[in-house]
Amino acid sequence: MFYLALSSRRQDFSLEDFNPESLTPRFMQWQEGTWLLDLRPVWPYWCHQAGVQASAGNNLETRDKLGSSQQETLQAFLRQVIARMCGDDVIAVMDASPWRALIALEVMRERGLSGFVSAQHPIGRNLVSEASWDIWFRMADEVAVHWFATGRERFNLQVFRRQARQMAQAVIRLGIHKPAGLVVMPALAIRRRYGAALHDLWMWTIESNHEGFPWILWRNEEGIRVKRHLDMPLLEWEHIESVLREDMDRLCALLGKQGAGRVLSLEWRVVFLDFSSLSIPIRFRHPHDLPAESPHHRTALLQACYAFQDSIPAARDGAVDLGLYEKAIASWELVVTEKIHVPPTMRDLFGTLMEAGEDRLRQLENRLPVALNAYEVTSNWVPEDGYRVCAGEEVQPGFQNSLKAIGRKRPLFVYPRPRACAQPANQSRAWSFCERIMDKWWRSGNASVMQRDYYMMQDQDHRAVWVFKDGAGKWYVHGMYN
Repeated sequence: MFYLALSSRRQDFSLEDFNPESLTPRFMQWQEGTWLLDLRPVWPYWCHQAGVQASAGNNLETRDKLGSSQQETLQAFLRQVIARMCGDDVIAVMDASPWRALIALEVMRERGLSGFVSAQHPIGRNLVSEASWDIWFRMADEVAVHWFATGRERFNLQVFRRQARQMAQAVIRLGIHKPAGLVVMPALAIRRRYGAALHDLWMWTIESNHEGFPWILWRNEEGIRVKRHLDMPLLEWEHIESVLREDMDRLCALLGKQGAGRVLSLEWRVVFLDFSSLSIPIRFRHPHDLPAESPHHRTALLQACYAFQDSIPAARDGAVDLGLYEKAIASWELVVTEKIHVPPTMRDLFGTLMEAGEDRLRQLENRLPVALNAYEVTSNWVPEDGYRVCAGEEVQPGFQNSLKAIGRKRPLFVYPRPRACAQPANQSRAWSFCERIMDKWWRSGNASVMQRDYYMMQDQDHRAVWVFKDGAGKWYVHGMYN
């Protein structure tokens, strides 16, 4: 559910009523008064804020969703935020596909409906399935206009409209009144009869695929930026860091009140002494409150350092003949390329909780060069399959408590696949039986070794290790306790 199509029943709906940058830095104006938002860059951030709101219980709708799926909690939160910012006349649809979100939005507008709808909800699914051919072809023409504006390769707007008219006449002759009645039609058949563009639209209709969607990102202002002309050229990061810290403070002054602007990416445009230039992206995994870390700016400088180490050595490889000094940095420009702007209405409503919601885990992720993964117990008795990265299928409630209890007794470090080892020579060394399980015999094809007896013991280095013996008497190391 990463895309949000939003409009209003009011004819004068504009940026003065709703600024999409309040929710995401990536959005486009689809038509006058209609906005399309890409929530992927800020999805974890808003999921976390929704969870904080639900846990605080300050709102009945989000509180009632506590314990429900993350999707439902986030939808309740966004419904509250959008209603607060836009009023009761807003029309909003969330879907995994921008095309289907726009189709459902048009159905709501045609029927005079308002409110927030998710495609996961039965009402959302019905909106798409109840769309008429008139809506489908009208939206197809709007996509075609955007394709023409973005310069889609080998696309001719007049040819597309002629092929669309031919397809419209064909469905009328066949007596098919809605696109939902033609879902059995293979996409390749559409391509052969009506061309590649209508084929893509039909793929978006019958699948979650939206490859090739014509995004035209909205730029409502020149990016916030600061420039620096160095008194003397700089080569090493230890000399660059202190000067860059000063420029981070200058950016904070331009961003305004602390918490109002949260940054997702910066662009560091450096100019070398030989007049060559290089753009270095500085990205944050979650919206970063830059003013909150003034004056040390630890997070931003760490990400700048990682980007510097990745980019500058390659730029200097060709400077051997000229001398490394020719690739010293003479000036730079620091530009905010992506941010979300938290408006006063949202700060008044959620301000205290949003400050409390800046948890340490997300701060840590913003400071590390790699992303962190969270793991959870699954409904699986085999240890190497008993955990997964958080997301996906739900653990069945009947097994959840017992699996968590078993998981707490197992070591934190588990090898993805057991490692063969010799039979322990001294079974009296802190030896204790843990559990017996049955392996997935259909996976190995050998039912004779499906039994596993697990033990905890100390190895020669006095480390607590987790070992097991299979039905054939072979021994394996499967994990370590410390």
